[in-house]
Amino acid sequence: MGNFGSKKNSQTRSKINNIQYKYINGRKYYDEEIANDLTPIDIEEIDRAQSQHYTFKHMFGGNVSAPVEECLSSGCKVLDVGCGSGIWILELATENPKSHFFGVDLSPIFPDQIKPANTTFIQTNILHGLPFEDNEFDYVHIGHMCLALTEEQWQNIIPELIRVTKPSCYIEFSETDIICSSAGPIYTKIIDSLQQYITSSGLNPKGAKLISNWIKKHSPNQLININEVIKKQPLGLWGGELGKLNSENFLEFFKMMAPRLCKYLNITQDEYLKLLNNCKDYEWDQYKPRMNYIRVWAMKVGNGNEIHN
Repeated sequence: MGNFGSKKNSQTRSKINNIQYKYINGRKYYDEEIANDLTPIDIEEIDRAQSQHYTFKHMFGGNVSAPVEECLSSGCKVLDVGCGSGIWILELATENPKSHFFGVDLSPIFPDQIKPANTTFIQTNILHGLPFEDNEFDYVHIGHMCLALTEEQWQNIIPELIRVTKPSCYIEFSETDIICSSAGPIYTKIIDSLQQYITSSGLNPKGAKLISNWIKKHSPNQLININEVIKKQPLGLWGGELGKLNSENFLEFFKMMAPRLCKYLNITQDEYLKLLNNCKDYEWDQYKPRMNYIRVWAMKVGNGNEIHN
């Protein structure tokens, strides 16, 4: 496996300097030639993503599930791929001052100056490789990228994550599954339209549940001790405070998707918003849908733990 990231650094910088944007309903998005990401680049999306982060943290009882707590407290080097606003890094860096945390993202929405001294943020396009040396990090995390990456792109990125991870160290994935169980007829219709749109964008709407399979498929015999934990959580007021938080987050996401999904539903945006409100006010409480939060983590082979056929 070559040093894909180091070879592409100059190309990455040139592409970042020439990023093209587009606007939909007044919200800023990357042009498709730069990134597939379905979500906009604005303060509303930052707020939604941070709400999702706190819900995720609550569900799993912390920011990490891989067995890396001792490594973090004693001092190690950590990478967060697709770090967004940097909230995951900022929390862990404050809790673990002996470790150094690196975050990379195409969007420079992470803090530039006011941040813990043990953090470094880099704007880069991960589709052109990670700008780090082989075996550099003790722990690598990537979160909420299934609606931004095609399977073909995962095929390149998973080996890159492995390349920069030290032998016998962990890589962890965090994802939210958009497909709910026990959804009523209206919400099922909306979800179906979302799946159609995601598929038309070259993405896989079931990607969150396929991470562990993609690890095995695209990097055979390079990761061991693969663990997957799925937390089924309530969507709607029937689920108490947690269900309310989930519904607020999903509503913001689906409102943002309105211009794209209306054509699949063949309705106006006003009609679409009425359907969403019906889900929030009635259908979710009647059908009690649940959504899936997923974490997958695995260890890179090496230092005597190689797989022998």
